[in-house]
Amino acid sequence: MRLLKYNNDGRFSLIQFFDDIPQYAILSRTWGLEEVTFQDMKEGNGTSKAGFDKIRFYGEQARHDGWQYFWVDTCCIDKSSSAELSEAINSMFQWYRNAAKCYVYLLDVPSPGIDIGDKSDQLPNRK
Repeated sequence: MRLLKYNNDGRFSLIQFFDDIPQYAILSRTWGLEEVTFQDMKEGNGTSKAGFDKIRFYGEQARHDGWQYFWVDTCCIDKSSSAELSEAINSMFQWYRNAAKCYVYLLDVPSPGIDIGDKSDQLPNRK
């Protein structure tokens, strides 16, 4: 499993885990235009894509909530490899189930000004 890490310098790192996968947050969202891909992350590109702001916000939120690692399908799966894509599709249910936290981002749902530090409406963590 490949996870993203939001570094202190504001950049992202892709880290491959084979065993002992650390706790991670996962993002479920609607796809939009110009999603950031695995290739973009690997090459350090994609910051000008519309989807990058979503990834950055998610990385900041995950770090704010204490998660060092997080997973986003478009960035963490190499879709140019049919074997990896097939394995990812077969593993996705497990990855979502094993996530310590799941964030949902719905592009088409307007949001009132929400303070990301306010957790009064948050469901308790599943342990």
